[in-house]
Amino acid sequence: MELAANEQSVHAAFMGELQAGGWRMLVAGLVGVALGLTALPFYTLGVFAGPVAQEFGWARADVLSGLLFSMLGTVCAAGLTGWAIDRYGARRVAILCQFGLAAGFGLLANQPGNPTVWRASWFLMAVMGIGTTPLTWSTGIADWFTRGRGMALGIALSGSGITAMLAPPLLQAVIDAHGWRVAYLVMAGAVLLVALPITLLLFRPRGGAAGEVVDPATLPGLEFHEALRGYRFWLIVAAFAAISFGIGGAIPNLVPMLQEAGVANAAFYASIVGAMVIAGRLLAGFLLDRFWAPAVAVLLLGVPALACILLALQIGPGLSAALVGLVGGAEFDLIAFLCARYFGKRAFGRIYAWQWASFALAAGFGSYAFAATRDVTGSYTTALYIAAALMAGGGLSLLGLGRYPDFGDGAATRRW
Repeated sequence: MELAANEQSVHAAFMGELQAGGWRMLVAGLVGVALGLTALPFYTLGVFAGPVAQEFGWARADVLSGLLFSMLGTVCAAGLTGWAIDRYGARRVAILCQFGLAAGFGLLANQPGNPTVWRASWFLMAVMGIGTTPLTWSTGIADWFTRGRGMALGIALSGSGITAMLAPPLLQAVIDAHGWRVAYLVMAGAVLLVALPITLLLFRPRGGAAGEVVDPATLPGLEFHEALRGYRFWLIVAAFAAISFGIGGAIPNLVPMLQEAGVANAAFYASIVGAMVIAGRLLAGFLLDRFWAPAVAVLLLGVPALACILLALQIGPGLSAALVGLVGGAEFDLIAFLCARYFGKRAFGRIYAWQWASFALAAGFGSYAFAATRDVTGSYTTALYIAAALMAGGGLSLLGLGRYPDFGDGAATRRW
């Protein structure tokens, strides 16, 4: 009876928040994530790796190193971006950075064949486009939703799953017909002609149409310096750095990994990962609103950890690769949800920015480490075993977060 009553309460609260205007935030967040820095470069680099390496005569690790420098750019810009979100609002930051992301894709399309220029372009794209990551979209969702926050985050952030499912085969077709440079320009056009107008029309957190920004001091939660002094901030950093290393290594290298395992039409299987990303996001959102988040993390991270082991053993590589997407659909939800529940809304932008920066940096190192391991050893086996251990260990470590604190913001306090 108690579980049924809680289910009805969560559902009613979520529907009420949707009808109050939250649906606009969900649509804007969904499209913004799908056509943002997190999804487009990350899920499509695999289809660019071969053509770029062939044209310039580079090693595969040279191409994948672009993602590492993108993550370094994210780290450098994260603190300032989090401050800007808290100070000026997520809407203004998102709009400015959508122009920056499009310019970044333009830089990639005009490469002269110098590895240093390639890496610098990825770095600049991340700095200019960092406001198109979940930093902005999750802030807007956290403002609008309380009891249904997990499901709302799951829906909005599932945009990356749509990208993972549709972008690889579509861009592969563009590359086959017109070359990889045109494909990067197509992505720039999608940001400017699709994502930007929707952001302008629908994305209005904190203050609505007038655009006012709420004074962070009036919001419930911890100050940034208070969060830094607590062990929970650093536990989440360490846990998701480990998880991200495994995810960031496996997914960008998925297409060449499957090709070497003898899987025909590897880009198609990579697109299936997108469906699993969506499923992972929605499943995570549903569970987070009802159960203790660290326990949800352990459950969700167990499946892709096992999938990495199966990939290393080349047992059902297509299905195993798809299951890796399950965690790729849950980690953003988990980080944003944990930050909101353990630290509150007062300094959410800065706290989430630094959590995101550590996550992004580890993902960049993971992508490069996977490719470098392949270049040195001739296979991805060692890297896959390491990824499995890190994902499982990272999830288990989150059990040390303990009970949710009560900031009086209306969110339910759940027992262990």
